[in-house]
Amino acid sequence: MNSAAHHSTRTSGSAAATTSNPFTERYGRRLPRGFADEAAGMSWKTMVDTFAPSTDRFHLADFSRRPLGRGITAYEAILATRTPQDEPGNFTAHRLTTRSCGDLTAMSDMLGSVGAPAEIEKFHQYEGTAFDGTESWCTILRATCGRRSTWALGFGRDSTEASIAALLSTATRLHLR
Repeated sequence: MNSAAHHSTRTSGSAAATTSNPFTERYGRRLPRGFADEAAGMSWKTMVDTFAPSTDRFHLADFSRRPLGRGITAYEAILATRTPQDEPGNFTAHRLTTRSCGDLTAMSDMLGSVGAPAEIEKFHQYEGTAFDGTESWCTILRATCGRRSTWALGFGRDSTEASIAALLSTATRLHLR
C-alpha cells in the first residue's frame, strides 16, 4: 500500500463533524475534503449508489494469499469482469496471480492486468458501527487513470475487505461509467 496512505479509526466526541450527513452519522467522522463537496446533500442510498457502485462489473469470486517470506506474499484471485456491452450476468472469469507486499497493491496489479488500472492518490479508512449495530469498515479512495479521477467507497467487515471493495468501486467508476 502507498506509504502516503492515511489510516484513521473512529473516535468519539469532537471528532464528529458539526454538519450532519449520512456518513458522519454512521462513522462519526467528516468526509475528506473534496469528497464532501461531491457528496453534499446526498442521501446515504444515493451516496452508496454513486460512489460504491454495484459489483456487477467487477466481481471478486476468490482471493487467497500465501506468505513467501521477507514481506512478500503470493496472491491468487478469480476476478469476474463484465463490460457495459455484455448482457447482465454474462461475466468473463480471470484467474490472476501476483506477488506483492500488500493486499491492496496486489488487487491494484490484478485490476491493471484486466485493463482497469487505477493510481491511488488518497486513502482514508474508518471503523464504525453499521446501522444494524454490527462492526463495519469504510475505505474512501481518490484515484486516477490518465486524465480521469474519481472518489470511491468500499465497505467490509475488516479493513482489507473494505479496501478491496473500494478499489473495485474505483475501477468501475474510472473505466465503466
